[in-house]
Amino acid sequence: MKNLNNLKKIVSQQPTSAGIYKMINAKDKILYVGKAKNIQNRLRSYLNHNNLSNRIKRLVTQVNKIDVVITETEKEALLLEANLIKKLKPQFNILLRDDKSFPYIFINYEHDYPQISKHRGKQKSIGKYYGPFATISSLDHTLKILQKVFLLRSCEDTIFENRSKPCLLYQIERCSGPCVDYTINKKDYLDSVKSAEDFLSGKQSNLQQELSSKMNTESKKLNFEKAGSYRDKIVALTQIQSQQNINLQDIKDTDVISISRQGNKSCVQVFIYRSGQNWGNRSFFPKHSNEEETSEILERFIVDFYTKYTPPKNVLMNKNLKDQKLITNSLRSIYGFRTNFVVPKQGKKLDIVTYAKKNSNLSLQAHITQSMNNKQTLKTLQSVLDIKKNIKRIEAYDNSHLSGKNAVGAMVVFSEEGFNKKAYRKFNINQDEVKSSDDYGMMSHILNRRFSKEAINDQKKHNNLPEVILIDGGKGHYDLAKTILKDKKLKDIKVISIYKGENRKSTLDQIIYNDQKGFIKKDSPSYFFIQRLRDESHRFALGAHKAKRKKDMKSSELEPISGLGRYRRKLLLNHFGSIANIKSASSQDLSKVKGISKLLSEKIYDYFNN
Repeated sequence: MKNLNNLKKIVSQQPTSAGIYKMINAKDKILYVGKAKNIQNRLRSYLNHNNLSNRIKRLVTQVNKIDVVITETEKEALLLEANLIKKLKPQFNILLRDDKSFPYIFINYEHDYPQISKHRGKQKSIGKYYGPFATISSLDHTLKILQKVFLLRSCEDTIFENRSKPCLLYQIERCSGPCVDYTINKKDYLDSVKSAEDFLSGKQSNLQQELSSKMNTESKKLNFEKAGSYRDKIVALTQIQSQQNINLQDIKDTDVISISRQGNKSCVQVFIYRSGQNWGNRSFFPKHSNEEETSEILERFIVDFYTKYTPPKNVLMNKNLKDQKLITNSLRSIYGFRTNFVVPKQGKKLDIVTYAKKNSNLSLQAHITQSMNNKQTLKTLQSVLDIKKNIKRIEAYDNSHLSGKNAVGAMVVFSEEGFNKKAYRKFNINQDEVKSSDDYGMMSHILNRRFSKEAINDQKKHNNLPEVILIDGGKGHYDLAKTILKDKKLKDIKVISIYKGENRKSTLDQIIYNDQKGFIKKDSPSYFFIQRLRDESHRFALGAHKAKRKKDMKSSELEPISGLGRYRRKLLLNHFGSIANIKSASSQDLSKVKGISKLLSEKIYDYFNN
């Protein structure tokens, strides 16, 4: 809005009901999303210019129009606001930097012999999910011990059903081998599954007593080998419990949340306790301004976090929430139960919050230090490159292929926060588009897609164009990149290329910039940083290529069979698990697969056997 009078006019036209409002600038970019019990009253608060913070003043001066969405209740407004902030990521809202999902332990009941495995994402399959675990390492540790104690299978159903003898996991006593009839019967296996569920549900003491009783029984029978196996299981279960720094065995399910703050940097530490066990912790670093109140940052985090993940019955915090009643009621409307948000004043609960606070302080300091190091790295490179504009974003490019097949391009991003893996991008390169082994053609394809007109407009809108790009290649690749950027009228973006020297020794890597070689000393921090960028882009490109090649190899042998398209090939692979199993299957077994007719099954059988 160009003036305050114009703003007053628009505010006066807004509804007085509950809902959300979106503040939008002249370029149709959404700057801020907010909620209100009374939209008009909330927007009127922006008219009192003298009482606004500097951040809000900057926001108001950029606003060109306001869009509103009316809701039935303030609860609905809160939840809609949270969803829109996640989706739109407005510049002036508090944003979470880490939206990676939490892992779960999953016991799959879609088979007679349930499988235990790791799981991320939507919980669609029939079975029981235990979690969340804060990190994959904490889950892996628990899963490893569970497999050792309960000997549950971890293999896929297709592999399980096609085995004729136990695998290596059975030999090293990490699985009871239910794939073969003589190892364990169904009843005993399901008993083991039930015991694992009991442990994950917090019934550890009952389980340990049961194992101890069995150990004593076998010992009295002089069956010391069997007694020893029960002893090892008790030790393993005790190991899980003893690793907990602080136990909450008197509290079933609890999250402990602590926020630490230093200027415009903050860390929210979440400790996850389930069934009296510590299932790990994770640090989050919300993006916010220096003027945001700490309670507001914590409140935004809790709303975002618990609209994505089911909350426990109890949440312990080191700071009170302003809209605690609203948040509690909103979450209850979603999940059907009440979550108690408590700031403890004494006792064990205070001890555990204090412990979490110490960890959030340490994580914040480490984050600030790393951020300062990243900023210094970029500042040093800026000086070396003699660039006036501050470097905030660098993109590094590479491609990977095998004789032109399964070609993939890769882009990695480095900013003040370090490697921004959410911004990484893969480019699938079709052989029809680029000639086999044409490295220049592949790089041209990648850069033209990255800097297409649509991509440039989108990046400018979100202020995400790089100041520098790094190309893995020699003088030819360097000239190619410069030409493409010139054609795209992106002359301000600087180009660096790096290529292997004699005998591919890292100490002999050559770097080109401004049409010159050797402008960076080979023992300087910038030299090692550029190598680090190149290595990360290479790692990402190679990983993408291997994944694509593996997927292609799975179906390549089936491609010559007429009538067997991509969809049917996928059905066969999902059913049998591998090409080898398809080759050894009878035509009758092949016809049992949905979508495979009797005629087609005979054609597949004849192809591999005649």
